[in-house]
Amino acid sequence: MWRVQRPDIDTGTTFDQCTGIIRNRNLQDRMNGIRQEILDRSDHYDGQAEVEELHLIMSHEVGVGDVAGLDLKKNYTTRMVRKGVPARPVYDALKILPANNRCPFCNYGPVETLDHILPKTQYPAFAVKPTNLVGCCDRCNRLKSEAVPTGPGDLYLHPYFDNVDHANWLKAELVHSMPAVAEFYVDEPDELTPDQLSRINTQFEGLGLAGLYSDAAADEIVDIAEMLEELFAEGGAEIVQAHLARQHRSRIAAGLNSWRSAFYEALSGSDWYCNGGFRIAP
Repeated sequence: MWRVQRPDIDTGTTFDQCTGIIRNRNLQDRMNGIRQEILDRSDHYDGQAEVEELHLIMSHEVGVGDVAGLDLKKNYTTRMVRKGVPARPVYDALKILPANNRCPFCNYGPVETLDHILPKTQYPAFAVKPTNLVGCCDRCNRLKSEAVPTGPGDLYLHPYFDNVDHANWLKAELVHSMPAVAEFYVDEPDELTPDQLSRINTQFEGLGLAGLYSDAAADEIVDIAEMLEELFAEGGAEIVQAHLARQHRSRIAAGLNSWRSAFYEALSGSDWYCNGGFRIAP
């Protein structure tokens, strides 16, 4: 959902690094025999990703040519992930691409692993394709699962190819309670297409981002309460609102659709909150 610099890593070289350490000569020969098809499929993948149509790529769980899907998956699980193998530097390079070590699927957790955009169980030809591998947190990797997309709205946004950063789609609203509660939701700005909005909602709901952000905001509400009380004592609701508006502008500059940006927009825009709704106890 948040952009990541696209890796400039050659698929063929990565594939060769993985297959080059196969000890079974027969399997290695069969891997070499499908190499060109792997590269052709890789080029097709990038073309489909550019036009947001990855869902049109057929799954191929059984494998490619005379190489079984299980053997292609092992290129990742045993020939890329393991430390010390020739392709491990590719794994490490992909993990550090997301900015500030933040997971691009939730923009919250730290990058801990790699996720296959099209899952390797159903699309083993892309098991070690660099642009199919994105650094993410363990939570998102687990929740994203291995479902096969059936339409343009089923996929999560591709951090290397898709861009929805130009539109403000993440919003929050306050529940008037003590302490206040922030509830997050996906807005529908005109700048986004129906398919893009569908994919944002698929990702937002599939990863439980509303709850994740609300929990994070609950901590923030407690953390800033005493400071806001002091500001209120100095100048009332007006100075509280001005402070929260500055916080919002700072967060917007760092990221238009971060949970903090949506959170501080909701706080600064609430007369109720600025007039004492920030209090966490009577």
